[in-house]
Amino acid sequence: MDLRNMRLQEGFLLDKMKVRIGVVGVSPGSGATFVSHNLDYYLNKKEAAGFFVARPEKYIVEDQPLSLSDMDVIVAVLDPLPSNLVEGAESIDCLMDSAVPVLWLVNQDSAGVKHRELYRFLGFRPEFSQEAVPREFLARAEYSVAELPEVYSLKGIEELAERIRKDFRPN
Repeated sequence: MDLRNMRLQEGFLLDKMKVRIGVVGVSPGSGATFVSHNLDYYLNKKEAAGFFVARPEKYIVEDQPLSLSDMDVIVAVLDPLPSNLVEGAESIDCLMDSAVPVLWLVNQDSAGVKHRELYRFLGFRPEFSQEAVPREFLARAEYSVAELPEVYSLKGIEELAERIRKDFRPN
């Protein structure tokens, strides 16, 4: 086992001022940008913080083209639709072979997803799952200038942030 995987499994303290998190969408419709904004919010939130505001005091969350080897941890965002999983199969294989620890999030999960088939296709069970966010919320978030209370109900992303906070702590 390499050192980076040991860091993730044993909660090893990183000797860095800021932890770099790369959010990678396995397929184009995975919602990686939405996940990265909310992950940034949960990791760097302050009292009375605004919605979708980048605050890289401790954790830098990136979802643009990035060098995976420069990241401390990668969040792989999966869309559970079979067509998107098949489209992203090559990306899944590349991330499985990554030297950087990878946390897997199934985004846009719903009751219609057959989880046994999903796990069989992937060959593993993702650690985190985020339910599909209603389109009305997405529209309100896009056009609103106020913080929306629904942001606090994104349980899968919040649990992911807690795991990263526990296992990857800046000094």
